[in-house]
Amino acid sequence: MALANMRRGIPRLMKEGTKHLSGIEQVLLRNIEACADLAKITRTSLGPNGMNKMVINHLEKLFVTSDTATIMREMEVVHPAAKLLVKAAQMQEMEIGDGSNLVVTLAGELLTVVQELVQMDLHPSDIIKGYELALEKAMAILATLVVHTETDLTSRESL
Repeated sequence: MALANMRRGIPRLMKEGTKHLSGIEQVLLRNIEACADLAKITRTSLGPNGMNKMVINHLEKLFVTSDTATIMREMEVVHPAAKLLVKAAQMQEMEIGDGSNLVVTLAGELLTVVQELVQMDLHPSDIIKGYELALEKAMAILATLVVHTETDLTSRESL
């Protein structure tokens, strides 16, 4: 009887509109959905023919851009998993100067595949092992595709 009263009391402790999910699959699927939605927003601005987005930030300033780094910087993302994706895009922009849209889009597509695998009742650790094997295979294939390697980047003649 006390357990039944606790179940009714737990939702009262949370804010209005808070959802209580049970099971690791449900939580995992909600995290994937948040990241996939973020990728869906920026996917259409990828490439030279990408569409512009109108973003109004928290200061009500209007931005019209196809640059994913700007979109991510001005959006107010509150979901923890989606924030990780925003941080990954920001790090790509900071380290390389470009490619943040590729990071978000690629992560969104990889997570969409993960969502299908989770719905097929595959355990997340098995999915991670599969992605790690795919990474090793891709790195092995990339090593065979090298045509020329330059070791002295200071020599103008060799570059």
